Amino acid sequence: MDFGASSCPSCGLPLEGPVAARLFTTLAKADELLAELRAATSVATPVTASAATPVGAGGATVPGTAAAAGPVPPPAAARPVEGVAPARGLSAASVPKILLGLGALCLLVAALVFLVVTWSVMGVAERTATLVGFTTIAGGLTWWVARRALRAAAESLALVTLGLLAFDVLGARSSGWLGDISESGFLVVLGVVATAAGAAATLAVRRTPARDLVGTQIVAGLGIAAALAGVATLESFALSAGLVLGTVLAAAATYLVHLLRLPVTTALGLATTSAGWIALTLTSLERALTHPTLGDLWLDLEGWPLLVAAALAGSVTLVRPLPLTARLSALGAGEVVLGLAALAPATDETPTVLALSFLAALSVACVPVWLVPSPWHRGLVAGVAAAGLWPLTVTFELATTAVSRAVEAGSALWSGAAGDRLPPLDASLGLPAPWVLPLAVVVLGGAVLTLARRLPAVDRMVGPMAVLPLGVAVLVASLVAATLLTGTPVWLVVALALFAGLAFTAWWRAQESPSSLGAAVAFLAGGTVVSLHDEWATLAATSAVLLASVVVHLRASARWVRVLAGVTLSAATAGTAWTACATADVDQAVGALVSLLVLVALVLTAPAVDRSWRVDPVDGAARLGAELAALGAAGAVCAAGVSGSTYALAPTWAAVYLTVAGAGVSAMALLRPDRREAGWLGGLLLVLASWVRLADVGVHTPEAYTLPAAVALGVVGVLQLRRSPEMSTMTALAPALALGLVPSLLWVLADPVALRSVLLGAACLVLLVAGVRIGWTAPVV
Repeated sequence: MDFGASSCPSCGLPLEGPVAARLFTTLAKADELLAELRAATSVATPVTASAATPVGAGGATVPGTAAAAGPVPPPAAARPVEGVAPARGLSAASVPKILLGLGALCLLVAALVFLVVTWSVMGVAERTATLVGFTTIAGGLTWWVARRALRAAAESLALVTLGLLAFDVLGARSSGWLGDISESGFLVVLGVVATAAGAAATLAVRRTPARDLVGTQIVAGLGIAAALAGVATLESFALSAGLVLGTVLAAAATYLVHLLRLPVTTALGLATTSAGWIALTLTSLERALTHPTLGDLWLDLEGWPLLVAAALAGSVTLVRPLPLTARLSALGAGEVVLGLAALAPATDETPTVLALSFLAALSVACVPVWLVPSPWHRGLVAGVAAAGLWPLTVTFELATTAVSRAVEAGSALWSGAAGDRLPPLDASLGLPAPWVLPLAVVVLGGAVLTLARRLPAVDRMVGPMAVLPLGVAVLVASLVAATLLTGTPVWLVVALALFAGLAFTAWWRAQESPSSLGAAVAFLAGGTVVSLHDEWATLAATSAVLLASVVVHLRASARWVRVLAGVTLSAATAGTAWTACATADVDQAVGALVSLLVLVALVLTAPAVDRSWRVDPVDGAARLGAELAALGAAGAVCAAGVSGSTYALAPTWAAVYLTVAGAGVSAMALLRPDRREAGWLGGLLLVLASWVRLADVGVHTPEAYTLPAAVALGVVGVLQLRRSPEMSTMTALAPALALGLVPSLLWVLADPVALRSVLLGAACLVLLVAGVRIGWTAPVV
C-alpha cells in the first residue's frame, strides 16, 4: 500500500476520517499487546521439543527453530472454526461420566444385595469386617483416583463410599449397636454421619488435583435436612420445640459449612433452614389460632413459638457475612411473624374489632419505615404490606357493597319516596361496621404516603395522584359510602353527594384542577343515580348538575372542558325540565313540549349569556357540544312525548314537535352568521312536520304541495347559475331537486306498484340524461 493512500487497494474501504483513525489506533494497540503476550509466554514457558522439532546430534535442539518461533500454537482441532456451529448433544467427556455414575449405582445395589443375602448368616465379627472393609476399600479407591486427577471417577467412588457408610449405619442399628433407638433418633444419627462424612470427604479430596467434589457436598446437605427432620420429630420434644431446636442446629451447621467454603452444602443448608423456619411459623400460627384468647396465648404460653420464630428471623440480620438482601428479607419476615403474634388474639373477635386491630398494626408498622435509616427500611416494608392486605380487602368489599346499594336504590325509577330508608349492612356478610370505611381510607392513605416517602418506585407510581383534591375526594366518598350502608334515608345520601359535587365545583372554580373537576363529576353522577329512586330527588340532582355544568361551561379555559360541559348542560336542562313537569303532574306529551321549548330557548339565548358571563371570548366550536347535545335531547324528549300520547294524537304531537324544533333551528341559523348551514336542517324539520301533518289529515298526493315549490326553487337556481357561472350546481339546484323527488320517492317505497313509480322513474331518467348532456352535477346525483 502506498503511503498516504486514501483507500485500501484490496477491499476499497476508505482510510480517511475519524472511523479509520480509530481502527488504526486499535490495530496498533493490538500489535503491542500481542508482542507483550509473546514475550511473557516465551519467558514463563520452557520450549519443549516435539516430534516436529528438528533435533541435532545428541538430541540437541537445532538453533533458530522452536525457540525462535515462540510459543507453539494449539492444534487446528483445538481451535474453533469460524462459521461452524458448535456440536449439540453429549460431549466426549459426558459419556464416561454417565458410565461411571451408572457403575457407582450398580456397586451400591450390589453391596445392598450382598448384605441382605449374607447378613443373617454372618456373625458380629464378620458383619463388622464386611462393613468396614467395603467402606475402607471404596474410600481408598476414591483417594487414589483423586490423586490422579480423575474427577469423574472420584465423584462416583466418593458417592459409593458414602453410600456404603450409610449401609454401615443401617447395619449398626440392625445389629443393635445403637441400642433401642427410635426412627427419629436414627434419622438424627444418619444425618449427622452423612453431614460429617460428606464435609470431611470434600475437605480431604480438596487437596488433590480433583479439587472440590459436588456429590459429597450434596450428601452433606441432605444430611443436614435429615438431622433437622429427626430432631423436629423426636418424641422427647413437642413439635414446636423440636422445630425450634432443629432449625437452630441446621442454621449452625450451615454457618459452619459456609466457613469451610462448601458452597453446595451451604445452599442446601440454607434451603433446609428456611424450610424448617417456615414449618415452625406455620405450626406456631396454627397453634395460636387454635388458642386465640389472651390468656391462652400469653399466660399459658401458647404463642411463644411465634415469638421464637420472629426472633430467629430477626437474628439473621446480625450475621454480617450474609448478603444484604438476605438480611433485609429476614428482617421483614421477622416483623411479619411478630405482627401475626400480636394480631392472633383478635381473630376470634367481631369483624369490626379484627379490622381495627389490623389498622392499628398497620399504623404501628409505618412508624419504623418512616424513622429507620436506609437501607433497613426496605426490609420493614414487608410488615406494612402484610398489615395492609386485610384493611385493603375490607375497604374494597365495603366500597363495592355501597356502590351496589346505590345502583339498587336508583333502579326503582321514581317508584319510591325520598324518605325511604336504605337497607342496613347485612351482618351475615362478615364485614365490619360501615364507619370503619373512612378510618381505613385514612390509615391506608397514610401507609401509601409513608411508602412513597421512603421508596422511589412507589413515589413515581403514586406521585401524580398525590394531590390534595383527590385525597379529600376519596375521604368524602368513603363518608358517603358509609352513609349508604347505615340505613339512612335516600334524600340524605342524595344531599350529601350533591353537596360534595357542588363543593368540588367551587374548588375547581377557585383553582382549576383536573382532580377537583373529576371529583365533582363523580359525586354529581353518583347522586343522580341514587336520586332516580324518587322524582323530587331527581329534580334536585338534575338542578345541581345544571348549575355545575353552567359554571364549568362559562368559566373553563380548556376548549374540550367547555365542550363536555356544554353537552352536560343540554342534557341536564332537558332532564330538569322533564322532571319538573313530572313532579307537577303535567301530561307527558305536554311535558315533552315544555322541555323542547326550554332547549330551544337555551340554544337561542346561549350567545347572549356567553357575552355577559364569560371572561374570555368563546368560539363556535366550544358551543357546538351544547347545541348537538340539545338536538339529541330534543329527539329523546319528543320520542318520549309521542310514546306517552294516545294513538290518535301521536301524529299531531309529532308534527308539533317537528315544527317547534324546525322553527328553533331556523331561528338559530337566522340569528347567527356562523350557523347559516343549520337552515337546511331547520327547513328539513319543517318539511317533515308538514308531511306528518298532511299524512295525519289524509293527504296522499304530496306532489300537489311539493312540486310547485320545487319548480319555483329550480327556476331561482337556474337564474342564479346564469348570473354566477362559477357557482356549484349542488348549491343552486339541490334544494329544488330534493323537494321535487324525495317525497315522491318515499311514497313509491310505500306503494311501488303505481303510476307514481313510472312517472318518477321517467323524471329521474330525464334529469340524468340532461345532467350528463349539460355537465351539471346536481341532476346526476
